Amino acid sequence: MNSFEPKFTETEQEQREQSETQIYTQTETPASVPEIKYMDEDFSTNPGSSDALETETYAQQYPRDLLYSCLLIPRFHDHHLTGDISEYLVEWMKEICVSYGWRLDAIVVRPGYLQWVVAVPLTANPAQVIRLTRKHTSQKIFDDFPRYKRKNISGNFWAPGYYIVSGNQLLSFESINNFTIATRKQQGVF
Repeated sequence: MNSFEPKFTETEQEQREQSETQIYTQTETPASVPEIKYMDEDFSTNPGSSDALETETYAQQYPRDLLYSCLLIPRFHDHHLTGDISEYLVEWMKEICVSYGWRLDAIVVRPGYLQWVVAVPLTANPAQVIRLTRKHTSQKIFDDFPRYKRKNISGNFWAPGYYIVSGNQLLSFESINNFTIATRKQQGVF
């Protein structure tokens, strides 16, 4: 037996094993997960309190929605979005967004295009957003403005294709113009 080996009494040995077990257990315990609160929920705290500010920061860092900037152009270049149709499109887009649980952040109706920014749930497919928008707006346009339906027998008011980018910025005039020219070339108009 080596004389330099530490000697423990039975009680000291048990205490040592317990402390090693406690240390091991403490390192294995996961950190607590913060409670998620969103800004649209009622707070029992003062809105100016640090709890509300921390929650707002958390909501900004971990958004519940994806933002898309979308663009559609009429199928026929002489079908202009002016007058009553432009006002109706704004209302219809609001109705569509509310119906599907989307949030319309911006909308621009010009004679040659419809552009909007929409916030959709993380589970939404951007192609589905466009498909549903095309479907419902086309139906409403043809119902309320039959003159467009006489020339366009496709059942879809909008030109084939669409322009969609992630983000909340409206598209630049150059991007819109390039998309319009490319679409018209594909249609054989230019």
